[in-house]
Amino acid sequence: MKIIVAEDDPVSRRVLEAVLNRMGHECESAEDGESAWAHFKAAVPDVLITDWMMPGMAGPDLCRHVRAAYGPDCYVIMLTALSGDNEIRTAIEAGADDFLNKPLDRNQLTMRLAVADRLRALRLKVAELDGKA
Repeated sequence: MKIIVAEDDPVSRRVLEAVLNRMGHECESAEDGESAWAHFKAAVPDVLITDWMMPGMAGPDLCRHVRAAYGPDCYVIMLTALSGDNEIRTAIEAGADDFLNKPLDRNQLTMRLAVADRLRALRLKVAELDGKA
């Protein structure tokens, strides 16, 4: 799958890129929400993994931009050290499909990406059926 990572911490960003590349995904990264939004508009990915707290455009704002412009066509995972129910609710209301706490748990990430891949396959199947109607 094609994945964009929005993470302002360079070490966390490189670790996440390396993990995703080893998993066989095509990964592009951005150091803030505004750069991620520019990457997103240039080539809509299958998955967006965004940190919550970033300079400029924060993760929830990036989610709102994605949903307003592209609807549900991208699976969005919010990655953050914040973990309370209010934060999870805010992320979901902003348009995130899922929520992962830092530090990154690779097994949890793998499971979330499996769900994203199933939904991507379903969207492709629906588009194929719509084209045959």
